[in-house]
Amino acid sequence: MDQASGTTAGSRWAVLAGALLLTACASLSGPQEIEARALADSPAPGERPAPSAAQLRAVVGDGDLAFVTEVSRIESAIARRPLIGGNRVQLLKDGPETHRAQLKAIAGARRHIHLDIYLITDEELGQRYADALTAKARAGVRVRLIVDGLGGMGAGEAFRRRLEEAGVEIREFNSVNPLKDPRLWRVTRRNHRKILVVDGDQAFTGGINITDDYSGSSSGGSRIGSRSGGGSGSRSKRGWRDTQVSIEGPVVAEFQRQFLRWWGELGGKVEDPPQALFPPIRRRGDQMVRVVVDQGQDLLDNLMAPADGAWDALRGRKADESRIYASYITAIGKARQRVWITQAYFAPNEAFVAALEDAAKRGVDVRLMMPGESDVNLMMHAARSHYQRLLDAGIHLYEYQDTVLHAKTAVIDGAWSTVGSANLDYRSFILNDEANAVVIGRDFGWQMEQMFEQDMKSARAIDPRAWGERPWTQRLKERGAAAIKWGL
Repeated sequence: MDQASGTTAGSRWAVLAGALLLTACASLSGPQEIEARALADSPAPGERPAPSAAQLRAVVGDGDLAFVTEVSRIESAIARRPLIGGNRVQLLKDGPETHRAQLKAIAGARRHIHLDIYLITDEELGQRYADALTAKARAGVRVRLIVDGLGGMGAGEAFRRRLEEAGVEIREFNSVNPLKDPRLWRVTRRNHRKILVVDGDQAFTGGINITDDYSGSSSGGSRIGSRSGGGSGSRSKRGWRDTQVSIEGPVVAEFQRQFLRWWGELGGKVEDPPQALFPPIRRRGDQMVRVVVDQGQDLLDNLMAPADGAWDALRGRKADESRIYASYITAIGKARQRVWITQAYFAPNEAFVAALEDAAKRGVDVRLMMPGESDVNLMMHAARSHYQRLLDAGIHLYEYQDTVLHAKTAVIDGAWSTVGSANLDYRSFILNDEANAVVIGRDFGWQMEQMFEQDMKSARAIDPRAWGERPWTQRLKERGAAAIKWGL
């Protein structure tokens, strides 16, 4: 859960209360049940087949072929989206690197800009984006913006009016203002995605929002310049540690399709010619990428979940479940060497923790990087409530020390990686709309592992003995946070 800047305390507590109520009605499957359902499911008409062994071997070699073949087969049935080759995937670390790349792409747009964002504020960085988007809209580029009704509260009416007057089209997802949308049962479902698609041939996704928390790098040595071209504040001020990816290649069409579907669901119209939205895209690299998206559930969805599940079972249908959760737990369940996860908000269900334990018992090197400083302290304590069990299983735990850790990434066996918006908590698994990119390839996996090892230099390893001797006051905080982790 990214804490929405500028939101009222009342709005946040209302969302929390509703979330606690509805997640009590939801459940998540274990890896064996997910695999059984996936393999029993038949492909939809016209669905692209899973990649061949030769295609997978080309990006991972023989050593990891069995692992990625098993995971890809199950994931294809889970995600219902194809694994597409020929892509160049660039890893972007922290705000300055990400926002420079995204603003450069926006400045070069010729046909359209599609931005879907959870948190955006009218601070310095938000104004940089407003400058860029209004300039392109006035130049005749179609600019479409989806903003979450809660996460966008930090961008005031004047900010939005400025965009719309320049020709930027805006659609708000699930407003928390009952005067705009009286369907209050929808307030718990949030659009947590962070996606940018430019001209149909470049896409970005990850965990990075448009707020001034991202003006500086996590090392404190780089800051994105101010609108006047100079520095923005002190060079020593650290920004949040987060991760994004830039993707070029055939899979960009999948990001475009998803944005257009969400835009249409919000009542947006698109009259651009198909060739402008889906231009021919040549091969740009060697990475295989799958877009995995989740549609969250609101209060009514979850209250009806038991009845819907029973009815689906009677009809022999597979119950709907978080595809990103299922993708994670499948890859962890098939891992043979390494499971390295970096996670801002770690408060998963029992089956997820058990999957990590089982991997460690198989001799897999399981490492979790979590925040030592957080914008949601209750979530940090909820994560710590799992530490003793994970340490007892031989899992290596680290807490990032330099600044707030907000990344949501994983690399498994150096061949399967994911970067996106989804946290490992009930809110992302059940309530939120999320989007992750899954990347298959050893080159990208190596970059992910290098980034993890670099983060370890700024992290504190959790010592099992010292952890067992922590004070009772800390244990009390952990138990309290764990009791309400379903709604955090």
